[in-house]
Amino acid sequence: MALTIEDLLTREEIRDTLNDYSQGLDQRNWELFDRVWTPDATFEAPDEGIDTLPASELKARLISRNDPDRLSGQHLLNNTHFQIDGDHARTITEVTWVTLQTTDKPNILFEVRAGGLYVDDLVRTAEGWRISHRTLVTKSKTTQGVLYPPERIESIREHSLNTDWFL
Repeated sequence: MALTIEDLLTREEIRDTLNDYSQGLDQRNWELFDRVWTPDATFEAPDEGIDTLPASELKARLISRNDPDRLSGQHLLNNTHFQIDGDHARTITEVTWVTLQTTDKPNILFEVRAGGLYVDDLVRTAEGWRISHRTLVTKSKTTQGVLYPPERIESIREHSLNTDWFL
């Protein structure tokens, strides 16, 4: 089946929503993060010990549990498969992420490297495509302490949370 221009536009609109989640989370741009969800959206990550919870509670967990020691995050999305039926869609996206957290040891950062899938149910709203439910499936995860030069740590600290880049 050949894709139409409308099909391609819909895919790009959905991809924008998926990217907004990652950018919002990584840059701690909570306005961007909030706008990807429907009002009643839910999130679950069974492999991470997270049962289904409201997306608003996910945000609260991220802020309270991750932010005190968090230095940076980076999510890379690849290989999105689309199933679109009118105003509803399901996407399955490969995701790789790296998170750096400070430690009590000078120049040692706690590094988490992981990969998995985002399985998203989306709906088209008047504001655009929004995630109504996300399941994170973790396929791989390693954690380790890594020695970083002080100037690299300072550069990450200075640039990774720069929300001035967002319009």
